[in-house]
Amino acid sequence: MGRLMAKALRDGFVVPLPLSCHFFSSVLGEDLPLTALPRPGDGCVGEFVGAAAQFADELRRRFAGLDVQARVVAYREETQKPGWGKQYMRSGGDTTQEWSFQQYVEACGITVCESGVGGQELCEGGSERPVDASTLDEFVESAAWWHLRDGIMPQVSAFRRGVEDVCETSAVWAFEPAELSALFCGGHVEWTREELQQHLRPRGGLEARDLEMLICVLDRMKPERREDFLEFVTACPRLPPAGLAALELTVAPAQPPGSLPRSRTCTKELRLPRYESVDHLEKQLVTAMDSAVGLYDDDRMG
Repeated sequence: MGRLMAKALRDGFVVPLPLSCHFFSSVLGEDLPLTALPRPGDGCVGEFVGAAAQFADELRRRFAGLDVQARVVAYREETQKPGWGKQYMRSGGDTTQEWSFQQYVEACGITVCESGVGGQELCEGGSERPVDASTLDEFVESAAWWHLRDGIMPQVSAFRRGVEDVCETSAVWAFEPAELSALFCGGHVEWTREELQQHLRPRGGLEARDLEMLICVLDRMKPERREDFLEFVTACPRLPPAGLAALELTVAPAQPPGSLPRSRTCTKELRLPRYESVDHLEKQLVTAMDSAVGLYDDDRMG
């Protein structure tokens, strides 16, 4: 993957994989914080680990001033309070939202052995030790070490070697994690009305009225729809690091009036028929984008 992404970077392309900034932080050799663990809602496997880490961190902060015995009692009381599922696992609409931490780990059979991904062994004999108030900190520390260091080092090292196989120098590692993410994977799709007016390029006699209607539609699109639009026109749902200015999108007129828009991804060109209103244009454009998902031809249409 490192070779692929480095070759794409060298040739002026991005690979729109959803790699996080934490991944690039680890590639640069930085220590990852507990917030880098998978959490409920992230869409990643092992979300319990992140929820448990957040819970343990809050307990440590709250009871830092207590002696050992008092802290044990406080931990036990907190792990038995109801509502942990709703607060930390974001459970909703089922019985688990009212579960305490203790109920949750008992029902799921979670032990110190498991990292949250495939039951990776975290410590010797861990499978015989359930996670509870007394082992919570040990579980979080061991799981974090696996998720954020030992368990990912082979993949991270391989990615770095792959990049360096293609790049003759290590100058690429001078960038910050967020900058590397944008360089390799592209930037999030953000634009303003002024940027659209400045960087969309009309050609073929496209009238100003039609271009302004398109700008109105694109300006009010939600972020996920903007990604769909870019994929429809360019076959890539991310912007290059320089944004719209580097993308060089062109808009040309098309026939017949009122028909679905078409695109040529090889030239990054949108072919736009004439419409009666902004709402009509928006409806037809959305239909074309949805109908073309997964299709990559020189001339795409809904």
